[in-house]
Amino acid sequence: MAQSAENVQPTGIAGEMFALSLDEACLYYKNYLNNFQVDLPLAVNFISRVSGEPGASRSPVVRPILEQAVKSAVNLAPLDPDVLQIGLNSGLAPGAEVVLKIIQATHVEHETFKEMRKAPFKQFHADLRRACIAVLGKHPMAVRFADMLLSLDLFAGTPPCEPLSRFNCPKALRLIWDKRLFDHFATLGHDEAAWPLWERLKSQINEPIALARAAEMHRRAGQTEAAVALYERAFDLDPWQRPYALRAKALRHPFVLDAGLLTAKNVCVYLYSYNKATILGETLESLAATDIGPARIKVLLNGCTDDSAAVVAKARGLFPNNDFEIIELPVNIGAPAARNWLLSQPTTRECDYVAFLDDDIYLQPDWLSHMLTVAESDPKIGNVGCKVVFPGTYQLLQYLYRHVSFCTEEAIRASIPVPYMQYDIGLYDVIRETRVVMGCQHLLRVASLADAPWFDIRYSPSQIDDTDHDLQLCLAGWKVMYCGTVTCVHRQNSGTSLRSKLDIPAQGSIMGNDVKFHYKWLERMDEMRRLDSLSLNT
Repeated sequence: MAQSAENVQPTGIAGEMFALSLDEACLYYKNYLNNFQVDLPLAVNFISRVSGEPGASRSPVVRPILEQAVKSAVNLAPLDPDVLQIGLNSGLAPGAEVVLKIIQATHVEHETFKEMRKAPFKQFHADLRRACIAVLGKHPMAVRFADMLLSLDLFAGTPPCEPLSRFNCPKALRLIWDKRLFDHFATLGHDEAAWPLWERLKSQINEPIALARAAEMHRRAGQTEAAVALYERAFDLDPWQRPYALRAKALRHPFVLDAGLLTAKNVCVYLYSYNKATILGETLESLAATDIGPARIKVLLNGCTDDSAAVVAKARGLFPNNDFEIIELPVNIGAPAARNWLLSQPTTRECDYVAFLDDDIYLQPDWLSHMLTVAESDPKIGNVGCKVVFPGTYQLLQYLYRHVSFCTEEAIRASIPVPYMQYDIGLYDVIRETRVVMGCQHLLRVASLADAPWFDIRYSPSQIDDTDHDLQLCLAGWKVMYCGTVTCVHRQNSGTSLRSKLDIPAQGSIMGNDVKFHYKWLERMDEMRRLDSLSLNT
């Protein structure tokens, strides 16, 4: 489960939905479901958007989409009074009235809770945890504080904390709470704790979100047929959710890589770095533990003033069978220019593919075979990216794929790259066409560079240049592919994701790049609008 309805982050999705017409907002919502499993911010913001349009809920076009959003919100936040009231008002939440009464009867310290709901989890996580634990210590039946504490644990990527074991759940809510616990463990992929709950609850669970998580539990247990059946059942219940259908198909027809491509194709592996000596060394150690065949390696040190040069020189010995070159620049020229410098090397034109790797990642041992197999499946594939996760015992999804979600004279934006607060349990282990993949690990076909030869230096020092380059490829007729059978662990310290560390000046730089992006593509707005998600029905 995600945060409570009041604790969602509304700026991106909400802002875009309310800037669109109702028809466009519906398309936005359907595009999201075409890419990702539904999450609470999406559902709540869509409900708010429809509610702000008089009579919209009675439209035969809007009504079925709205019902999907309401049912999803209730399933994701079954103990949130605001969400339950929406379900009750719409007639889509049987039994909600009884649950609401119990929640209200057990609620305490109303003003404290009201203030806590306003506090973002990212900035105030520790303070909110302490407050919830303190209240539960005094009031063991405080449902809303227990519910928030469980959500805080999910946000942190941990199993339910010990104080939650002392929560005295009202008997009439025991089934709902057990479902919350199952959802928590299954979302993390903590199968040992999830299985007993599933065995006890499975006859009473008919919610597509929970069924999809149970499907991956069965898949990890080697029960592929059961996993497919659960996904198909989930898709029957919610046919808007295309990821369920794609995952069922992938399980029925597993991806087969061609390891022979490592020697059949010429590949260059390019890295660039600025003052991350220790992390860069660890990334090179990770690369050395993977199978890259005879690929050539070039490391560009972008005006480094730390020990990066010595670290990379030492790492050269990890690659006895690969041509390994170090390029040292006297100043930091930024990420886009560093990419261009590497692409300008004579070896680029001698290769079939160029792989770009960030300096702060851990790689899957057979990553290059997977990406080459996808790239070689269609000569029009210009770029292949992968699934990107944060480090941790339970790995939070960081980046999957994007399309153009918003395109007006006021703003042009790519969609968000990942669903809110979903962990890597296997749902996105699929191969699919998209518009944008993350630049921390991707494979470019050299032939495609004839149509998009450079990364735009207007986006220096970093951010959006990789998004912009993928869109250049798409507009030139090339395909961008997501290879979900490859997982990249990215120790991201930039960007705007839930676990990134971003100071105010860096936020300003990204906002500035958003403006540059808009004005660069404004004259090609009609073409950009066509780069949506629903046109990708592969």
